Amino acid sequence: MKISTFLIIAGMIIISFYALVEVNYYSATQTINQKPGETPYVIIPKIGVDQTINNKSVDYGIYHEPQSAKPGSGTVVLFGHRTLHGSPFLKLDQLQAGDNITLEWPGIGYVEYIVENSTIVPADYRLSVEQGDVLFLITCYPLGSTKERLMIEAKQGKMYPIKTSRVANQQQYYAIAIILAFMVCGTVLSYFYPVKEDKIIIFIATVALTFFLVLGYFFPTPAGAIESNISQITNFLGLGF
Repeated sequence: MKISTFLIIAGMIIISFYALVEVNYYSATQTINQKPGETPYVIIPKIGVDQTINNKSVDYGIYHEPQSAKPGSGTVVLFGHRTLHGSPFLKLDQLQAGDNITLEWPGIGYVEYIVENSTIVPADYRLSVEQGDVLFLITCYPLGSTKERLMIEAKQGKMYPIKTSRVANQQQYYAIAIILAFMVCGTVLSYFYPVKEDKIIIFIATVALTFFLVLGYFFPTPAGAIESNISQITNFLGLGF
């Protein structure tokens, strides 16, 4: 096996771990996010966010800090990732004063918030959850780093009842799409790979890693364990991602 083949397979392994993080996210959210009519949502039209809110972990999407209040009862704090795990807050830095945020909360209704400001704070910053009827959206900053936090503060506005019902979340199909995309790309790569004697090795690696992703779909793995393995592999290869 040529060194180029080894490097390609190593790259495929790293990519498969990143793909597994997303497969886990989209498959696990089906059980984490409760039934239609019982799940809260955050809606941010400017950046195209219409996502469920969970009370388990930020690794399953947008997470409601349990020590903070529910809408209409005080300070609400929501966390979300900018990269991986569905990247719900990827474009959070684009929000400006005056932009609208709506929380759709079963048993409470629609609660509107108006963005007042955005702040960059240290990663260990301690936020008070007793600041009145305000909403804080918090994510990592800058993109791809955990060095600091981007914090959006919005003031509560109108409240009104929920008049429409939502259908069941179909995001599990995103996980299937990721698996199929990985398999197709790997197969195409093996077919066009210029080292004829190593084509079969690339194809076998594709099949094995696709099976690995399928297992992740049916048996989701804790995201922290996956990311730890990614770090170990990249450090071993000297990539330092």
